[in-house]
Amino acid sequence: MDVVYSSTRLLNVRPLTVVNGNTCYKIEIRDKECPFKHAFVFTPQTTNFIAVKHAGNIHIFNVKNDGDFPEEFKAYIDGITPSLMKFYGERTTTALGELYRNEINHGNPHGFVIISPKKPPSDQFIVLDGAKIIVSELNTALQPTCPEFHLNLDYITSFPMGSTASLYSVVHLNAYVKPPLVLCLMHGDDCVSSITIKVRESEISIDSRTNDRYEGRKFNTLLRAVAIMISKSLSERTERLTSSAANIISAMLMIKRFNAVSEEGDISKSAISPDKLDKVITDYFDYHSGIETHVDLNEANIANATGVFHETIQRMNCGPLAVAGADSGGRINPKRRKIRRTRRRTRRRTMTTRMIRRIS
Repeated sequence: MDVVYSSTRLLNVRPLTVVNGNTCYKIEIRDKECPFKHAFVFTPQTTNFIAVKHAGNIHIFNVKNDGDFPEEFKAYIDGITPSLMKFYGERTTTALGELYRNEINHGNPHGFVIISPKKPPSDQFIVLDGAKIIVSELNTALQPTCPEFHLNLDYITSFPMGSTASLYSVVHLNAYVKPPLVLCLMHGDDCVSSITIKVRESEISIDSRTNDRYEGRKFNTLLRAVAIMISKSLSERTERLTSSAANIISAMLMIKRFNAVSEEGDISKSAISPDKLDKVITDYFDYHSGIETHVDLNEANIANATGVFHETIQRMNCGPLAVAGADSGGRINPKRRKIRRTRRRTRRRTMTTRMIRRIS
């Protein structure tokens, strides 16, 4: 195994977009043992050089200025070559490999990173044309009330250049990733509320995240409605949409607004009387530290989600962000910090109760 300084043309290494300050590169895979044609890597914008194992050798690419490898940089590589060989060696354990990767990727002045040698995940993407038509129609309905916002459905590799995204899970850097499919409510190029969608054989699962500054505006309700509405367009075979609620608000929302049923089948609007439903959900959630629910993707539930979508538009807060305690220049008044901390503690004690009431 040798270290080879190569042109990006060798594997057609090219940038696709920048999301959350990290550049996504697309890399061709020319390995007969790998059934996939491309790999995707996110790396910080400060990265100048990447190392990729290809055809038994370690290839180093200059992703900012193709073919330019200063002597100072080459001298650095000569000094760490033993570590590179160990990292890309077939017998290197995962723990030892991560140690080498962290030491090199975070400890050099050249903007050089090594990409994990693990085989890339599938690069097969779902055709989104049908679902995007629905999203476009829903944007038309959204615009009169919320002209500064719009819905966007895409893989993160196709997000707008320089965009930001509040995501449920972290996209790992300097490693091959399977780009997540994300439904976003966008404010300009910022995805302020998102649902990550995973399509399986007969079901779709969703996980949600809203930027803290935009919480309480019913954005999550809107996106969950859209996810149900487009599910059949993502996969005709899908029969249900699942959601593993990490907080009780999401659990309440799925069961009370979207006719979801707990996985055990014993918690639903039809199985429990309205006056007991909140307590049953709360008790179950507290005991199990979570609850997994599913919505059957039948005509009735899709129609219900459509109704929730249009109703939610009228109730959403689409106004500008307010800066509490700021002076006319937008600066926080130091004298109000202590007051704000006290109020924040009080709000936390009653937040869950208030949020549950709003769902009803």
